[in-house]
Amino acid sequence: MGDSIVGGAETNDVSVPYANLLHAVAQTALGTAQYGTGPIQIARGIDMCWKLPDSAGMEPIYRICIFGDESRFSDQIRTCLTNQLAEFDLKVGQEVDLLFGSDESTGRPENLATVGVFFGASPKPKYQSPSAIQDHHPVIPVVSQLVQCSKELPEEVSAFNAIANDGASSDTAIASSILECLGLMPSRRRVFLSYRRTEAREVALQLFDELSARQFDVFLDTHEVRPGAVFQDVLWHQLCDSDVMLMLDTETYFESRWTVEEFGKANLKKAAILRVGFPEVERDKNLSVTESIDLNADGFDDDGLINPANVDRIADGVERLRSKSVAVRQANLIGSYRTAVTQLDGKMEKPGPLRRLLTTFPTGQEITVYPAVGVPTSDLVNKIANDAVSGEFAVLYDSAGVLESWQDHLEWLGFRVENFRWIRAEASAFALKEFAQ
Repeated sequence: MGDSIVGGAETNDVSVPYANLLHAVAQTALGTAQYGTGPIQIARGIDMCWKLPDSAGMEPIYRICIFGDESRFSDQIRTCLTNQLAEFDLKVGQEVDLLFGSDESTGRPENLATVGVFFGASPKPKYQSPSAIQDHHPVIPVVSQLVQCSKELPEEVSAFNAIANDGASSDTAIASSILECLGLMPSRRRVFLSYRRTEAREVALQLFDELSARQFDVFLDTHEVRPGAVFQDVLWHQLCDSDVMLMLDTETYFESRWTVEEFGKANLKKAAILRVGFPEVERDKNLSVTESIDLNADGFDDDGLINPANVDRIADGVERLRSKSVAVRQANLIGSYRTAVTQLDGKMEKPGPLRRLLTTFPTGQEITVYPAVGVPTSDLVNKIANDAVSGEFAVLYDSAGVLESWQDHLEWLGFRVENFRWIRAEASAFALKEFAQ
């Protein structure tokens, strides 16, 4: 965010070392925090080692069908897809079934979470849907440029929104779209811009426009906080729902209380942080960020805005960090939940579509739990309710920072869905006690 009357005003600047302030933020938010070796490396050790149950010998959970002009499924796209799946401990040939148009699906597992990827070309490839693709499965059309849709796509896929394979980050974007359609990543591509208005307002506005044009849902404080809202509560809520924090590291970024708090809270929420260093601003060696892009004076145009080549670098960085961020936050959610299950002598079965976890207890009672990264919505509940065909089911989420009014809304919603409940990560054991008794 920038320097506003409520959040980040110049009169609210602080002179205390930002490491001390971040320490205080961490203690307040977590109660007992763990720290890395550097003063800014907050809570990196918490639950990071938790993984899902061993997947060796598992049948596929997800299916990706490549058809159309299959030659356009390049090695670069395959590599990006493989890397993003690896963030979720998934491998092609094990948990993920990768089929091509000519492959026969007979004898393979059915009822998998499935997505089709149709590669267009000129002349238009014939539409021959693989037998594994059913009417309700999404299909992603891929074209060389969006203006070429009518020339490269047959009528059968014209109803689906296409994605272009035409830029530096397009391989990563295509892979991300596949994971979104499989339910592994949120479809809302949330980015939080953290900056000082006195130093980076115009660049922040530029990146808001550029990333929005690339279908990111960018939170910018000047655009989205409504009059009468409690400024910092709204920012904290929005940060909880963001996959990546884009930090514009200017000369006095760490001299404002508000930007320091944003940085600290992003660390606490395990959100990926992409630092964009402005000219002559050296990165603190102890700064805990996921990735850093340092710009020099040549990285800006004469009007003071970032030049197109570096805008592409930033957009590519945000795209690549999304899967990493979601996977890490999901692992932490499951880690806290697994601790509670172990305490109650329960057992987590192998994961299924939407990362659902069937949990059983010595009493014989069962519950299917769906970990949700970010702020849950009614749309998510509807999607999960359609997947949970029988028995008790729940959504597991981290409520820290989520607006109280939103949590009240979630509780109201939960009472109206049969066999459904919410599980807050910090209170998992309490929520599961009735299943263990």
